[in-house]
Amino acid sequence: MKQLILFFTIIILSVAQLNSQSLENFDNYFTDQTMRIDYFHIGDAIEEFITIDQVYQYGTWAGSRTNLLDNFNNGRYYVNIFDAESRELIYSIGFDSYFGEYKTSEDAIDRIKRTYHETVLIPFPKNIIIFSIEKRDRNNHLFQIFTEHIDPANISIIRDEIKDRSVVVYEADKNSDPHSRVDIAILGEGYTLDDKRKFEEDLKYFTDVFFN
Repeated sequence: MKQLILFFTIIILSVAQLNSQSLENFDNYFTDQTMRIDYFHIGDAIEEFITIDQVYQYGTWAGSRTNLLDNFNNGRYYVNIFDAESRELIYSIGFDSYFGEYKTSEDAIDRIKRTYHETVLIPFPKNIIIFSIEKRDRNNHLFQIFTEHIDPANISIIRDEIKDRSVVVYEADKNSDPHSRVDIAILGEGYTLDDKRKFEEDLKYFTDVFFN
């Protein structure tokens, strides 16, 4: 029993040490805010191009501060964020997109080009980064299709507070640190402004049922 307890203690200490190192890595390269990168994804079945539309600075980073690199190797595309000075990979995430689906359609095969607006959220960097997008070839190997430097101090970055009067957000439940929680959005489709009280009651009921 003593050996078993010692074994578990070693594992717990090792995980705690890794988390501490990851948090230190996060603090070295990022602030606890969010950078939103909007870009246009253009092309057909043969060709594709990417051009950045706009970059935003938002509030608290709602993702993990310890798991910064995506090692699952999933998704048709991968976003890689490098520190421009050291060239170290500091953040990555795999994903798929509507454009990836469009590439397989008849229109795309007929060389009809379409434009899709896509968004990537990353922790807000302290220094200049290299924003890189990779895609998979027929052999499932990733290769780079776009890269651009982004300076977090650039005056063109939009830092204004979001004020969308057409959307009302209700905080149905908030429990503890957002860095270790999952965000769940519940859309109140079908309700009108006159149904406000009913929506609030239904939202509370659904939230209670969901978490029970």
